[in-house]
Amino acid sequence: MNNKQLQDLVNAGIGLYKAGEENLQGFVSTLQKSFEDLKSKGAQDSSETAAKLRNTLDQTIKGVKDVSEKAEGNLKVVLEEAKKNYAQVFEQIKAFVGEERIKDLNTRIDELSQLIQQRTDSIVGKGEAKPAAKPAAKKPAASSTNV
Repeated sequence: MNNKQLQDLVNAGIGLYKAGEENLQGFVSTLQKSFEDLKSKGAQDSSETAAKLRNTLDQTIKGVKDVSEKAEGNLKVVLEEAKKNYAQVFEQIKAFVGEERIKDLNTRIDELSQLIQQRTDSIVGKGEAKPAAKPAAKKPAASSTNV
């Protein structure tokens, strides 16, 4: 293929792109005009059927908003109640078991997590199994009341 043919092929591609772009813009413009025409005709319709349809649509939208607002409010109430219940249960457990025992359990859980991670790394070839080391920084005890 020579330079002239290659140049003609590139120009034809550009022309095809431009023609497609113009056709698309014309289609979008026609679609927008048709929508505006339909919207205008609908707004002018004051028949009983149109009024009922508008009323039904308004009621449906209002109903959906009401249900959404109630659901959101109910969810907040449920979450607040769950937080209170969790806090009460945790305080009872803490009183029964003792805070020192809870700290000890948290430390053991951290050590177990590290050991599992090391063994997992060893199995997948990321590293060798190493003896569990004590955690460098203590995590907050399980006494957090955040849900």
